[in-house]
Amino acid sequence: MIEQLVLIRHGETVHNAAGIAQGWNDSALSERGEAQVRALAKRLRALNADALYSSPLGRAMSTARIIAGEVGMEIRTLDGLREMNYGEWEGKSYLELRRHEIYERWVADPDCACPGGESHTDLHRRIESTLSLIDAKRPLVVAHGTAIRVGATVLMELPVMASRHFAQDNAALNIFERRGARMVLKLWNDTTHVINDER
Repeated sequence: MIEQLVLIRHGETVHNAAGIAQGWNDSALSERGEAQVRALAKRLRALNADALYSSPLGRAMSTARIIAGEVGMEIRTLDGLREMNYGEWEGKSYLELRRHEIYERWVADPDCACPGGESHTDLHRRIESTLSLIDAKRPLVVAHGTAIRVGATVLMELPVMASRHFAQDNAALNIFERRGARMVLKLWNDTTHVINDER
């Protein structure tokens, strides 16, 4: 049973910096993203984790490899940790997506899917199922912005669209701890390691 769950967003990618939706498509970490993850990885050594899981997408795996080098763990991939499938929106700028005819419905209706992709409800089910597969007490889990925000609603038993109110920056650290039968949020969207590294 998970006692402490550490959710980690991948470092900044070239597409993140350009404001392009990635979803199941991919983009390499930028130089800044690699520096963010190196700073984060050093911080993770103190958390006494016992496993390292990652989305199989390249940007998450690049992040996980840097972390693995610091904490000395093997990476276990879980396909269900992938980012939301944005379907036809992948590779387009967020500014362009906001002009799409169903965008406003997508951000308000949990059952409205991206054209050719997933809805927030679809992602919620996938993340909930995937978290149940983690067989460790203190795992580090590398994933993606929307997947982590929706994962927080799974862990805190909140409506899935509450995820729209949570910021999630690149290379952010998020910690949940077990209190009896429930998980409580101890730390959210912490990037102080990045700020310190870039001064």
